[in-house]
Amino acid sequence: MATRSSNGTEGPTQLPDHVVEELWADEHCRRALEVLRDRERPVIVADLAAAVLAAERDGAPATVDDEAVQALRTELYERHIPKLTATGIVAYDSLKGTVELRRPDVLPSHD
Repeated sequence: MATRSSNGTEGPTQLPDHVVEELWADEHCRRALEVLRDRERPVIVADLAAAVLAAERDGAPATVDDEAVQALRTELYERHIPKLTATGIVAYDSLKGTVELRRPDVLPSHD
């Protein structure tokens, strides 16, 4: 079965559109992927959580309270990172506690 990437190309290594759409539909997941795309390097998960919350609030990561960062960090670890690593979109380094975007080709283009 051929699958398509978000840019419409077909191939066996592409993810099905419904998988990409499901990941992109979740606000926290979408913002995390945007942060990873923009940073272009591995990001510590707690820093990723702070950046996501700051983007949602149009503020700086330093202004986000620690409880909110911890709650999103847990959500990322338990819910989003497992899905994203299983699809190969991100790589998670458990020794460093970092996550890195590996498949920017499946993300929608910058707005």
